[in-house]
Amino acid sequence: MSQKSRIFDLENFTQLAQALEISEFELFKNAYRSNAEYTIFKKKKCAQTYRTIAVPPDGLKEVQKKIVQKILDTIPLASECTGYRSGLSIVANVTPHCGRSFVFSTDIENFFESITSERVVEFFLRLGFSFPLASVLASLTTYNGTLPIGAPSSPALANLICFPLDSELADYATSKNWNYTRYGDDLTFSGDTRFSLQDMRIISDIVESEGFSLNIQKTRFTRRNDTQVVSGLVVNEKPNLPRAKRRMIRAIFHQAKHFPERFKDRTRELENHVGQLTMLAGQSEEVLKYKAIINSLV
Repeated sequence: MSQKSRIFDLENFTQLAQALEISEFELFKNAYRSNAEYTIFKKKKCAQTYRTIAVPPDGLKEVQKKIVQKILDTIPLASECTGYRSGLSIVANVTPHCGRSFVFSTDIENFFESITSERVVEFFLRLGFSFPLASVLASLTTYNGTLPIGAPSSPALANLICFPLDSELADYATSKNWNYTRYGDDLTFSGDTRFSLQDMRIISDIVESEGFSLNIQKTRFTRRNDTQVVSGLVVNEKPNLPRAKRRMIRAIFHQAKHFPERFKDRTRELENHVGQLTMLAGQSEEVLKYKAIINSLV
């Protein structure tokens, strides 16, 4: 974003506080006390690995939500960015990759942690904020120098800061007649032409030029005759749950129907499964049957 495309022209803290619908006292209190008041805990990702979650205190969380609503949500995102966006589901991310000869998927290592407070300051400067205001906005939205997983402002900031990355990767994909999407830290390319090791190197170079690095352990290349999975969904023909996941869901609802007393406190889990199926197949006969089972438990 060039200086000619400056979006915001707020030059003092009074104007910023008014834009966020808070007092100047609240603005500074949250900016300068934020790091000391986060709640930190570990969440298991998979075997032997954990993700550190940093949750802001309620007052700061509300300010971060205002920053999203009043500032970040007003800025267009790249169309290839499909994650953390209102009105878009995981289906929007996987549909462009259905029925392709190849699917190449990888992810960005330590995605949120790679976005430092300095990068956040630079982003707000490009929007047209003065340096003091950009610094305060960065203080309000970062924890220990990076975007915290657990803050409501982090996904929106990450998406916007990744706009140049999405543009470069989309341009490269277009030059090869491929499709490209990004869902959070997941990058996916697909197409019907050749994909080479050199292409992977170029993609890696583009990612590194934008201040990120690829997680090689989560890099996968699959052809049409293999099971092609994007963001947890099979995409060989149309978006679908993996066969093992469908079998598991059928088994759970079978148990819920015949042993309802065991599932009285698990309705949310069942509703999540139905939500996934509805997203993929709408109000199918299977979905309606499962909904009836859930209703019988209430």
